[in-house]
Amino acid sequence: MGSHGLNAKYTIAIIGSGPAGLSAAARAAARGVPHVLLEKTEHLSDTIFKYQKGKHIMATPEQLILRSDIDFDAGSRENILDLWNEQAENLKTNVRYNSEVIKVEGSKPNFKLTLKDGSTVESENIILAIGTQGNPNTMRCPGGDLPHVQYQLDDPRAYFDEDIIVIGGGDAGIENALGLCAAPELENRVTLLQRAPDFPKAKAANVKALMEAKDSGRLNVINLATTISIEPNWINIDVKDGKERLPCDRIIARIGSAPPRKFVESCGVEFASEDRLAFPVLSESFETSVPGLYVIGALAGYPLIKHCMNQGYDVVEQICGNTSLKPADEPLLQEKLNALPGRKTVNEWLNYLRKNIDIFNPLSLLQMREFMLDSEVSYRKSGETIFKRNDIGSSLFSIASGTVNVHIDKKDESITVPISAGKIFGETGLISGRRRNAMITVAEDCILVETPRNAARKLIASVPEVKRNIERIAIERQLLNIFGPGITQEDIAPILDSAKLMIVKANTIIIEEGETG
Repeated sequence: MGSHGLNAKYTIAIIGSGPAGLSAAARAAARGVPHVLLEKTEHLSDTIFKYQKGKHIMATPEQLILRSDIDFDAGSRENILDLWNEQAENLKTNVRYNSEVIKVEGSKPNFKLTLKDGSTVESENIILAIGTQGNPNTMRCPGGDLPHVQYQLDDPRAYFDEDIIVIGGGDAGIENALGLCAAPELENRVTLLQRAPDFPKAKAANVKALMEAKDSGRLNVINLATTISIEPNWINIDVKDGKERLPCDRIIARIGSAPPRKFVESCGVEFASEDRLAFPVLSESFETSVPGLYVIGALAGYPLIKHCMNQGYDVVEQICGNTSLKPADEPLLQEKLNALPGRKTVNEWLNYLRKNIDIFNPLSLLQMREFMLDSEVSYRKSGETIFKRNDIGSSLFSIASGTVNVHIDKKDESITVPISAGKIFGETGLISGRRRNAMITVAEDCILVETPRNAARKLIASVPEVKRNIERIAIERQLLNIFGPGITQEDIAPILDSAKLMIVKANTIIIEEGETG
């Protein structure tokens, strides 16, 4: 592919050739901007390269346009990689393979990148597009380091007549399980283990395919399953009704990944919090706390390929001075937000919602954009009914302004408790199958964000601080309901501050008579 010479100083150095990095390099090449794409392996897009053979890759969100010099549509792993290699070659992108970056020094416009082989690269700007898949979460139970535990599946047809356990209910785990049971003639016996009661992080199409495979008897699915220990040929798990011991010749653990924090922080980049899963702090243009150093793609909190590719294009445009370019999702968000009163830009509205709704406080503006694509906003007038007691519904509501009333007594609907701006309601709907347990009406004109159950659960699963916030609210309301009138939020705050949430299996002894405590 194209080259500007090994010792040249570049306008843009891009680290990582996944969808985000490749799209950034393609935009730089199309613009004629001196650039280098540094890839630590000998091929483009290592994460996709490591997908299982024949994997079908989805192009979601479907309503989002693609803005990139590299094409992308739903298709097989092989076809997409072939297309990207061809287009990168045609655009004369300047790719250096086997070029792992181990250190970043300096500042804009004089960054110096040191590679593993000792060579250096100088650049005015840096785009970090290294993703998170190189830093997978590993099994931490006894036996988690045994040789039959693996963290990726290259070829689902490579195994015959095996008991295979797939751990993890995200897209990767589901797709691995489906791939392993797709060829009955291989006689593999596949079981997928998932800690949660459902699959909040997975795409709806994947969950549907998994349930169809389960119902047809092609694989087994066990929810609410936690691994206790692993032995040669066996796995011991904790399940809803006790403990089970399952035979296994192979374990494929697809339990997520975390940002490669040590390297990123060594570049001077600040993170949103100390949490292991936190993402870097970014501006609206993907710039980190280090001027001239940008983060895009999965490392920015955007794991979907189309989002990544759009960001790659956009960040190069920003570096080249095109500050008027709006994100590709701008029209979609603008259409949603037009329902609200007043004249605000998309970013102004997103910042307003983020600052005024407690559970959104930890989210970056970029995370808010993705989250709001799955949510709806509305302006509701005083006296309107949001939903009635026993209505079917599973969405979560967040109040940005105004107040709603909860009609707590089914015999006397005039008895109400207010919920003010910044808070949420409808959280019991996140539990599958629960009907609404009270009527909610608007007390004071309000702006509401309504989030579908799956999107809300995905947010809870992805952002630990949001999970803690919602759990606290749910426990608080349950305690207030138990203790009855006369007890306030302030009264139980010390209890919540010291309380520990525990998930207890059936038939577990919690307190024994006579014990101290």
